Amino acid sequence: MGSFGDFIIARTGMMSSQMALNITGQNISNINTSGYTRRTLDQSTFVVNGSGLYRSSSTVYAGAGVMMNGVSQLRDPYLDIRFRNEMSGVGSADSLLAGMEQINSVINDVGIKGITTQFQDLLDKFGKLNANKVGTAEFDNLIKNSAQSLCQLFNLAASKLQDVKDNYETKYKEEVGNVDTLIQNIRDINEQIRKADINGDSALELRDQRNTLLDELSQYMKVDITYDKEDLGAGVEIEKLTIKMVDKSTGKPSYTLVDGINSANIEMNDDYSINVSALKDRNGNVIQTPKLGADGKPETDPVTGAVIMVDAVPNGDITEGMGYGALESMRQILTGQGEYSVNGENANKGIPYYQASLDALAKTFADAMNRLNTQDANGTALDPNKIPGAGNLFETSDKTADITAANISISDEWRNGTVSIVASTQENAPSDANDNILRFQALFSQNISYEGGQAGSVIYNGTFEGFYANMQGVLGLDIQATSSMYDTYATAADDLNNSRDGVSGVDLNEEGVNMMQYQKAFAASCRMVTALDELMDQVINRMGV
Repeated sequence: MGSFGDFIIARTGMMSSQMALNITGQNISNINTSGYTRRTLDQSTFVVNGSGLYRSSSTVYAGAGVMMNGVSQLRDPYLDIRFRNEMSGVGSADSLLAGMEQINSVINDVGIKGITTQFQDLLDKFGKLNANKVGTAEFDNLIKNSAQSLCQLFNLAASKLQDVKDNYETKYKEEVGNVDTLIQNIRDINEQIRKADINGDSALELRDQRNTLLDELSQYMKVDITYDKEDLGAGVEIEKLTIKMVDKSTGKPSYTLVDGINSANIEMNDDYSINVSALKDRNGNVIQTPKLGADGKPETDPVTGAVIMVDAVPNGDITEGMGYGALESMRQILTGQGEYSVNGENANKGIPYYQASLDALAKTFADAMNRLNTQDANGTALDPNKIPGAGNLFETSDKTADITAANISISDEWRNGTVSIVASTQENAPSDANDNILRFQALFSQNISYEGGQAGSVIYNGTFEGFYANMQGVLGLDIQATSSMYDTYATAADDLNNSRDGVSGVDLNEEGVNMMQYQKAFAASCRMVTALDELMDQVINRMGV
């Protein structure tokens, strides 16, 4: 190559240095832009193939300058995968913790006048009744008022738990809708990137937006993200992104959420499972493919002869045990029955578990109190005509059969004075007889077994107060364990995100060094042009003079 070729080398050097400076400036200006990925100029040496007419074996060839092949992002796919896996754990623990804290705000009565305090108050009233004038209306009213307060506290706790469930259900439905929107947005960006790839544009801003959406999606469910090549023919290949949900029960990719420019819709079912629809195009049409027979050939309709079409990717429902992430944790809060599950399959303790616990406590308490006021120590029914005041102390406010925390109430008969606390189950007992009062008092220290959903299973054996304290203890331990789990996931995710930032984030010091390097390279290329100009001036204007 002659001296004029050297001008091309210097020119390409100036152009590449200028472009590198532009990219450095772009990086620095977006140092605080969320989701921005650091960029770099892809370069390669420019080589002219073939031999010149006068080329000989002694000819030395230096090259023809530098080529700019494009602008790329500095990302580590392995760190992306690890970060998103950790974020599914963060999302799962965070949603569990949020639900448990809402439940805790209802049943935790430590330091306030709640169900625990009211049990103690009721026991205290029985003590006063026993120590003073047994059977008088005054002390009966004190017990009645205390019992009524306990019923109201049960009612209030049940109402608040139901409010928590209703609010959480609304939130869960909204989050499912948000995930569906995320999926559609990713599909739309895929389509824009596809068009850009066809036109030769790297679409780096779109890829940054998509990566941000993928990070957000990974908190809601564990996903498997793959980048493949789509063959458009004529030797043209473009990138194709596929997202599949990972089935926790198998640890393998399951339903397809996004496949290039096609995507599924997700929605909440009545049982809180999530339906993942068949893959659809942007117009909502299900992607179909010919149904293949045993011979591998398309089947046809025997009447019309038309090829039978089936859904290309049918997908299905995300049921219990399949999902992992924020959505699955929210479902567990809404459906977790714990030991009250009939089949014993739902080990998660959500709102239904604590609703069932409150109902069990309310019913067990009411049944025990009613039994003492309607039966003697041998279980023989008391005759109200012979034992004044005998009858049920508690009933349901809505007149249904089963007593729950939501409907427990003192009976109408006790309220109007027809029924009262039976001091003694003995007929014609003296006025100071208190054998049944002692039984009432002993009831509060008696160990009672509370059964679970499966026959023969016992959740707890202890007193009324002990059972309620056990509820609080179970929730407290779950909160503590989930909080530790959240901290573990969050710490790991933060570390991985810092590692990602070390690769993809903009570092002002590094960009400053690059700026000086590219500036000096540009100046050197300019100086080369000046030197070549002086050389050519010497050859043209002074040589041979």
